[in-house]
Amino acid sequence: MFARQFKVLLLLLVLIASTTFGSAEPGGNGDGMRDMQCGGACHGDAGQNASSSLTLSIQYPQQVWVGQPTEITVEVSGVDVSHDEDLVGIFLLSSTNANADTPLTDGWEILSDGRGGTGNYVERSTDGTGTSIVHTWVVRAESVGVRNLYASVHHGDATGSSQGRPFFGVSTAFPVEVEPLPENAPRLAQEFTVEVTRDVGDDIELELTTEFTDAVVIEWRTEDGATMQIDVNESEEDQWKFTLPASLKPSTVEWRAILSGEGPEQTTPWFAMVAQVPAENTDSAPIYLQGIAMALLLFGAVVALQKPRAPVDDKVKIYDNTEHVAASISGGHSAPDEGQERPEVAPIPEGGLPEGWTDEQWAWYGYEYLAGTYGGGQA
Repeated sequence: MFARQFKVLLLLLVLIASTTFGSAEPGGNGDGMRDMQCGGACHGDAGQNASSSLTLSIQYPQQVWVGQPTEITVEVSGVDVSHDEDLVGIFLLSSTNANADTPLTDGWEILSDGRGGTGNYVERSTDGTGTSIVHTWVVRAESVGVRNLYASVHHGDATGSSQGRPFFGVSTAFPVEVEPLPENAPRLAQEFTVEVTRDVGDDIELELTTEFTDAVVIEWRTEDGATMQIDVNESEEDQWKFTLPASLKPSTVEWRAILSGEGPEQTTPWFAMVAQVPAENTDSAPIYLQGIAMALLLFGAVVALQKPRAPVDDKVKIYDNTEHVAASISGGHSAPDEGQERPEVAPIPEGGLPEGWTDEQWAWYGYEYLAGTYGGGQA
């Protein structure tokens, strides 16, 4: 019984091992919206965190207008000096509570994380060519007032006695004063949102909705190129359209708008537009079929392991029909027990032994036959 169970379990292990599984978050957790502790363990057990020696700072414009996009830049210094970091996770936070501490909880809206998303957490690779990492978010404050922002990092160490340990660091508070925008200043409309991704090879037409704006100039730049301008068309009052040229490979293009009107000229932050390879359409039917097959296989294995086996003695009772055979031969009477004394032989009828009888049967049951109580004999 045990050997059979072991074989079934071994078969399941082989099937599972031979199946190709995708790694959900290779080399990290992936960009996104995350609390400082990532729910307890972003790059390792939070209880095992060591203090990072990296230096963190935040830069932002001298004037931050309410309701208007603004750049918040985090600089991480000391990279590859004290530790061998291959990947650094950078957070933009509104507190150090380690829970509900994203900028969204303190009246900020994240328009772009610079990587094709709108989260407060990004992962940056280090290449050993410099000692700092600079990353910029575009955010928008919903109301006037002073709000604190913090930067935080998670990373590992690939060498020395701290190899494999998770490291954690957080900056001091950086107070950002959000001011009211002058009444007649040209501005982007409150409902303005940013397109952060597009497909490789596709042009993309963008539309700006503005207020108190008489003219718009759009500048754009590639990762390695110079700043250029794009023609802008005003479709109707405070509605402006322009087209970013297609990208032939996965890359990032940045653009910004210079708004002119009666009030002071306004220049928006650089908005990142990430060109991505279109996702391929996948036929999900084979995946579902594979899942059903695996479920049936596991169900069958469980049933096989739980089904009771009949004891050996029961099998003998089931398949040993010796008594039934003997009874059928003797007309329904069992054969006499071994060692039983043979009775006196009854006289054989004048016509001889009844049809089908043997001397042995007549020796034992002759009298019963003559009495008509056995084998349909004389009455």
